[in-house]
Amino acid sequence: MRNSIKLTVISLLLLAAMVLTLITGTYSLTPGDLWSIMMNRADSNVNLVFFEFRMPRMLITILCGAALALSGLLLQVVSRNPLADPGIIGVNAGSGFGVVLFLMFLSGGANNLYALPVMSFVSGLATVLAVFALSFIRGRFNSNIFILIGIAMAMGVTGFLYVFTSSFDDRQMTMLNQYLAGNIWGDTWAFVAVILPYIVVVSIFAWMKINEMSMLNMNDDTLGALGMKVNHEKVLLIISAAMLSSAAVSVAGAISFIGLIAPHIARLLFKVEMKFVFLGTLAIGALLLSLSDLLGKLVLEPLIIPAGIVVALIGGPYFIYLLMTARKV
Repeated sequence: MRNSIKLTVISLLLLAAMVLTLITGTYSLTPGDLWSIMMNRADSNVNLVFFEFRMPRMLITILCGAALALSGLLLQVVSRNPLADPGIIGVNAGSGFGVVLFLMFLSGGANNLYALPVMSFVSGLATVLAVFALSFIRGRFNSNIFILIGIAMAMGVTGFLYVFTSSFDDRQMTMLNQYLAGNIWGDTWAFVAVILPYIVVVSIFAWMKINEMSMLNMNDDTLGALGMKVNHEKVLLIISAAMLSSAAVSVAGAISFIGLIAPHIARLLFKVEMKFVFLGTLAIGALLLSLSDLLGKLVLEPLIIPAGIVVALIGGPYFIYLLMTARKV
């Protein structure tokens, strides 16, 4: 099957997931309701559910799924390791620490909402850059050490996170627990407006680096001989990965494994064609998080399982499978 057809099929599956997300829930919408919305004849209740509750959540889910997946792809390309993932190397923990700082100092006030993704981004970026800096041995980047240091950094930052929460009140702990469970709590238009510029701009920048991404599977010495500033390109891609994942988890919570699974599936489908792998990763990431959120909403209705937990139930066994089959750890 041609790559363009595969990408079309994934896009159609994503479209179907989007439609199901919009029509299912405690207040179900019928095809007639959708038609009335399109014709601008829907009543106020239908408009409220569709435009104020369902639509922003669906957009947040798609944006965050795509961002986490692309972040994982960038990290895997830089480290040349299929096990790299924003959550595994400490980005989620670092971003979570930024959320803790936000709750401690800035959470009182609607305008401070816009500081949340910024603090999450800065904290996540600082964490992953620290991991990157510590992964050099004798001036060379070591992808194996990169993963191990990331895991250690994530554990350490998580420990600090819980130390700071000792003084939290019930409201702050509820908000933090929603974040840690991967509950997509930032599901309003305000949050869409906050993270959309991050994700669109950084994704376009990453797309502009598609040729460099295709070449980074080669040896560093070979790339240097070809004129590439290898460490410079790696730093740019790691910063891009941190921006994407930090912006996503600041509103979608600590969701792991999307950045691990989506690029791997994309490579299985599209092989070495980086442009299709790039686009496929975005679409598969959006599809995985959309389906996880949908399943979490429907399986135990009216109870809602956080999307992060559903993703973990899928991603945990998949990670073990990769560990068992990878050539290097």
